[in-house]
Amino acid sequence: MHAFLITGDSTEYKVLTIKELVQKLKAKQIPFTLQKIEDARELKKFVKFSFSEKTAIIIDDIDKATPEASNAFLKNLEEPNNNLVYILTASNLENVLPTIVSRCQVIKVLQIKQVEQEAKDFLDIKDRGEAIEFLKNIIRIEHINNNFKNQQNYLNTIKNLKANGNVSLQLLNLVVKMSNHG
Repeated sequence: MHAFLITGDSTEYKVLTIKELVQKLKAKQIPFTLQKIEDARELKKFVKFSFSEKTAIIIDDIDKATPEASNAFLKNLEEPNNNLVYILTASNLENVLPTIVSRCQVIKVLQIKQVEQEAKDFLDIKDRGEAIEFLKNIIRIEHINNNFKNQQNYLNTIKNLKANGNVSLQLLNLVVKMSNHG
C-alpha cells in the first residue's frame, strides 16, 4: 500500500498513528500542506524526483482541500513513485473525494468517548474486523498513557481473531486473563 488515510476527530490519536506508520515503514517524514490547487502543483513538482530512501509525505486535513486541489492530487495517488508513501488525515471522511478514499488504506481512530461507549458493548461485539479494530484502538490509548500491562494479551487476542478464533470466546478469554492478572 502506498497511501493511508487516517480519519477521526482525535488529533492526538491521528498523530500517534502517523508516528506508528512512519516507524513501521522505516520512512523519512515530510509534512506537506495541501489546500489549494497551487499546493497540488507544488507537490507534483516535488514528487517527480526519485527518492533514494522510503519517504512518507504527510498531508493533514485532506478533507479541507478544495475540489480542484483534491482532483489534482489524485494523479499522485494514481501514479505512485518508488519509495514514496502518502499518509493523509481527515476529520470527516465524507468531505474526501471517493476516488482518493478508494486508493488509500483507511485507518479509523476513535475519540475516548467512542472507545468508552464501545467498551460498554465489548462482549457484544460479534464481527471479527470490529473486534480487531477495537483492540487496536485500545492498544493506541494504552500506548498514549504509557500503560503496557495488557498489551501482550491484546496482541494475542488479535492474533487469535485473525486465525479465525471465535470472536465471543476470544473477547471473553481476554477479559478473564485481564481480571486474573489485575
